[in-house]
Amino acid sequence: MSTTTFTTTNTRTYTHTATQLASAMTSALAETLLAIGVSTERVGRVAGYETAIRNWIEERSLGRVRITLTSPGGVEKPAYLFEISYTAWDPNQEFRDQLTRIRRQVAKEPRVRSGTEFAVIASPRLGARLSTQPGWGPIGRTLPLFADGYRHGTAASGPGASAVLNSYRLR
Repeated sequence: MSTTTFTTTNTRTYTHTATQLASAMTSALAETLLAIGVSTERVGRVAGYETAIRNWIEERSLGRVRITLTSPGGVEKPAYLFEISYTAWDPNQEFRDQLTRIRRQVAKEPRVRSGTEFAVIASPRLGARLSTQPGWGPIGRTLPLFADGYRHGTAASGPGASAVLNSYRLR
C-alpha cells in the first residue's frame, strides 16, 4: 500500500494586501455612493482610483481617504472617511472584507439630491509622503471638518493593514 503526500505553499506579499484593501475600498465607495443616490456616470470614476490607492497602501504612505459631497447649491460637506491602519505583518492572517455589514449600514443613510458631486481626497499618514499618481494632485481648498463620525466597520483587512469606513452623514 502506498501513501501519497501533498504539500502546498501559500505565499502572501504586501502587494496582495494592498490589492485586497484597494479593491474593497473602491467597491465600498462605489456601492455607497450609488446607494445614496449619486449618479452612475459620476460613480464610474471610482474604478480609476484603485491603482493609486493600491500603490499608496503598498508603499505604506496612505493614511486616510476622505470623501466629500457637494450639493447642487455648492455646499461641500464631509461624507465618508477610510482610515488605513498598518499593523504588524502576519502572513497567516486571512484576507477579510465586511462589505455586507457596510451595505446594511449604508441603507440607513439619507439620499442626496440629484446632481450631487463627490470628491475623493487622499492624505498621507503621519511622517509619510504620497507618491505622485496619475490623475491625483494637490487640492486648492480647505476641507470641511470631519468630526464625530459613525464607524461603519472594517471594509477590509489582510496581513499588515486594514481599512475602516466611517460616515459623517449620520448624526
